[in-house]
Amino acid sequence: MKTYLGVLGWLARLCGGLAMLLLVAAVLVVTQMVVIRYVLNGSTIWQTEFVIYATTAAMLLGSPYVLALRGHVGVDVLVEAAGAGWRRVMNLIAAIASLIFVGAMAWSGMHFLLEALAGGWTTDTVWALPLWIPFWPLPVAMILMLAQLLADVVLALRPDLTPTNVAGV
Repeated sequence: MKTYLGVLGWLARLCGGLAMLLLVAAVLVVTQMVVIRYVLNGSTIWQTEFVIYATTAAMLLGSPYVLALRGHVGVDVLVEAAGAGWRRVMNLIAAIASLIFVGAMAWSGMHFLLEALAGGWTTDTVWALPLWIPFWPLPVAMILMLAQLLADVVLALRPDLTPTNVAGV
C-alpha cells in the first residue's frame, strides 16, 4: 500500500505541475493575444481556443493533485463530530459514491478520446486542432482520481493504515 500511494503521490504531483504549466501558458498566450489585437491591430486565430483548452485541461489535471492533498472543499461538520468508527464509515460512503461518479466520467472520457482518435476529429475552427488533444486530460485525470479513491476505500476499511503513516503527496 505504501508503494501504491507513493506512486499515486508522484503522479498527482506530476499532474499538479502540468496543470501549473498549462495555466502559465494560458496567461502568456492571453498576453500575446492582447498585444497582437490591441497594440499591433492584428487578428488572432488559435489563441482563444488554446486558452479555453489549456485552462480546462489544467482544471482537470489539477484535480488528482487536489484529491491527493485533501484540498477539496467539503462540509465536514458531521464527519468531524462523529467518532473514529463513524468517520471511517462516512469516508467509505463518500469514496464509493465518488468512485461511481468518477468512473462514469473516466469511461465516457475514454470513449470520446478513442472516437476522436479513430475518426480523426478536429475542431470546426480555422486552427482545426485534432480533438484528441483537448480530450485526453479528462480520462487521464479521472483514472488517476479513481486510483486515489480506491486507496481511500482501502484506508477507510483498514483503520491500521492512515494517510499519515503511508507514503503519499
